[in-house]
Amino acid sequence: MLKLQEIAEITGGKLSGEADINIYRVAELSEAKDGDISFVAEEKILKHAGSSGASAFIVKEGFSLPGKNIISVANPHYAVAKTMERLYLKDAPEGIHPAAIISPKAKIGNGAAILPFAVVEDGAEIGENAVIYPFVYVGKNSRVGANTIIYSNAVLREEVTVGSHVIIHAGAVIGSDGFGYTKKEDRTFYKIPQVGTVVIEDYVEIGACACIDRAMLSETRIRKGTKIDNLVQVGHNAVIGENCILAGQAGLGGSAKLGNGVILSGQAGVADHVEVGENVFVLAQTGVSKNLDANKVYVGSPAEEARQFWKTMIEMKKVGEINSRVKILEQRFKEMEEYIKGQIKK
Repeated sequence: MLKLQEIAEITGGKLSGEADINIYRVAELSEAKDGDISFVAEEKILKHAGSSGASAFIVKEGFSLPGKNIISVANPHYAVAKTMERLYLKDAPEGIHPAAIISPKAKIGNGAAILPFAVVEDGAEIGENAVIYPFVYVGKNSRVGANTIIYSNAVLREEVTVGSHVIIHAGAVIGSDGFGYTKKEDRTFYKIPQVGTVVIEDYVEIGACACIDRAMLSETRIRKGTKIDNLVQVGHNAVIGENCILAGQAGLGGSAKLGNGVILSGQAGVADHVEVGENVFVLAQTGVSKNLDANKVYVGSPAEEARQFWKTMIEMKKVGEINSRVKILEQRFKEMEEYIKGQIKK
């Protein structure tokens, strides 16, 4: 529970209304009731706030709700996120559980929590205040930074580095072998040893069941602030820039490179050795098979700049209409030809 005044302080917003009312949860406008706070980020939904049962509202600066308790902020979604952190997130687990399996050669930082049946191998390092949930595996000589959270059943293979304030969700696998084979004379495949590593920089989040392969010789690197959704595949030697977004089922081939601020929508794929420029937005199910210029939107397979793609689609839709007109003209020419032939016979 928070006082409305506390929420204003947490969000840095301007409070208009009763400062001492109690807020117990954040709710959608249509579901909110007494004791709830809701939010209005777009002007088109402002009209719905009047009939909402919420006790208070977080609204975008410049919006007005006469007779309502409001907190005005520049970014309502960010303010709601800060409020939810305080209302809902529980204190992190503490201490090392006796059922955790920790090598005597591992280093555990002050305040780190390691829960039952987690495994920490020889030479591994767990940073201060990190939280390792049950059944996590931290391989030999891997490093986990301070305040990082790794949820159940995630796997960090050997020699992997994870930075500070990272979140790794359940079932993710970091440092699995890169998909590398060579074909022998008898046309069978021979596995190329994958002896490189993975480096995850600070403030990265990795979704459930995502897989990030280790490099063959050097490193696969995920740079600071990038967010990776569930079921994403990152191939060996790939480099992902800062503050990128990779949505569910997106995939990067080996040695692919994404610049800072790139967004890959769901099921988008980037082929091996392809480079994508900064701030590129790749729409869903797009297939990227060649390098992409920065600061543009791409769609289709193979990927094409969105404006040209939609222009082409419009022209293609005209093809059916053109075909119909051609058939009409053909019929008229045929009728004219038969008429002329008939006149000549006369």
